[in-house]
Amino acid sequence: MQDFLITYQSKIVTATISFVVALFTTLLTHFLGNFKLRYTEKLKITSELSRKKYEGITKIRKEIGILAQYENLSITEDEKSLIPENIGKNIYTPTCCYSYEALSKISCILNDLHGEVGYCLRHTSVIYLVYIRNFLIDFGLKCKRAGLSDEELRWVSVPLYEGIHKWYKKFDKELIYSMNRPSMKYFAHSGLKYNCLLTIYGLYFKATEPYKYMNDERSMLNQMIRDRNIIIE
Repeated sequence: MQDFLITYQSKIVTATISFVVALFTTLLTHFLGNFKLRYTEKLKITSELSRKKYEGITKIRKEIGILAQYENLSITEDEKSLIPENIGKNIYTPTCCYSYEALSKISCILNDLHGEVGYCLRHTSVIYLVYIRNFLIDFGLKCKRAGLSDEELRWVSVPLYEGIHKWYKKFDKELIYSMNRPSMKYFAHSGLKYNCLLTIYGLYFKATEPYKYMNDERSMLNQMIRDRNIIIE
């Protein structure tokens, strides 16, 4: 037996090593194959999510462009409706507030985008969308309940242009930030962090000129609504 082991020792060692190497290679190939498959699937999911987020943010940026646009009432309105002091001057009113139809359209678009791509957006982006949408809805309802016509709506919206334009620039900057630093996460927009941000940004928005113009009882808008009958007479 000893002679047998001595004679075939090298062959046994060689066979053992070959078996171990083959087993190791097989196992390594198996695990690497599974890892590669998982990585490929993860890469596909990540790529699809990135594409959806990019398309969603691009769509929002396109739609909110109207917040930066304006109509010059000294050009669009009948000269007879202008008071002498305004003739020849540039009087800008937000395009989104040019009529109730325009207000309703952009409000609906922002609402639909919130439901459609909100899960792709960071908390701050969604909060900008929510507060701007809510303002446009509330402003339209306030003016309509007061009986203001489309023409009156255009004039009472003149003080809003600069404030809405500032919102647009901040919102667009936030969206660009999201595009430049993409996240592979979905966002539920709920919980303690989101609610805290919602409260903090709520304080910011309510301190901006458009919100104060709509809610402050001493604002020109509310004075006009209260004295509308006297003004008409």
